[in-house]
Amino acid sequence: MTKTPTLDDMTDDQLTVFQLDGQPVRGRAVHLGRALDEAIGDRYPEAVARLLGEAMMIGALVARSLKFDGRLVVQCHGTNEGAISLLMADCSTDGAIRGYARWDAQSLKEIELDSRNPGADVLLGGGTFSMTIDQGPDMDQYQGIAAIEGARLSDCAEHYFTQSEQIPTEIRLACGQNIDGEGKHWRGGGMMIQKIADDELRGDTENAWETARSLFGTLTDAELIDPALSQNRLLFRLFHEDGVRVVETHDVRAECRCSRERLENTLKSFENQALMDMAEDGVIKAACEFCATEYVFDLGDVT
Repeated sequence: MTKTPTLDDMTDDQLTVFQLDGQPVRGRAVHLGRALDEAIGDRYPEAVARLLGEAMMIGALVARSLKFDGRLVVQCHGTNEGAISLLMADCSTDGAIRGYARWDAQSLKEIELDSRNPGADVLLGGGTFSMTIDQGPDMDQYQGIAAIEGARLSDCAEHYFTQSEQIPTEIRLACGQNIDGEGKHWRGGGMMIQKIADDELRGDTENAWETARSLFGTLTDAELIDPALSQNRLLFRLFHEDGVRVVETHDVRAECRCSRERLENTLKSFENQALMDMAEDGVIKAACEFCATEYVFDLGDVT
């Protein structure tokens, strides 16, 4: 017997596409538990991990809007004024997420001495925020770039949409750790709403958009990462007065695309001398930056 879905059905590792009934507002929400915990792992300091989690949630939210099979890559390039030089989130349109970050430990320590909770603008020291759409090897890539502004990565994403896409957009993200009997686990939640363009049928949509923005502004970090609060219940809590309709749902998972074969082919493209310089005791060791999986190759197999 098929169970009828309820508002309180758990929605970990799921993305929901929704529409406000009769309103020029569409949106997407993502609720991550195990997928985010696996994607972040235990390789990063807390401040770096939190920002990386936000980048992956932005990627998951935006990738679902693409009308083709491909990837969306979110990148933040910091400056020497910050501690994080690079954030990269690689998200596919079918729900796979992965990410990695580069940071300077000493710079991060100095920043955290001045602030207990430094924002994205401080951790990155300014720099650029970009989204790259990859439709596959036979298609051109499209990239939009915006300045890193604001304490939250969602501020950067909103600025990107305003500047590059000219679509009024509101985004809220939260990433934190949940503690249970097995230890600490990363959780994350994100939601975005966008205004649908005016047309003759809809007429002026500004008042409806401002109402949706006001309701959206009441959303809290605690609600976004609460393991006991489902996405459907949260959407109902925010928008029940005007009505909200779930259009579709999709699973999200942590998945790295690295493979031994792919890395071996990359190594074989190097000159032999470069390979010999990389080798130690006749072997080359290489680790994936996304998932930290280490691969070991015999030098004779790649030269």
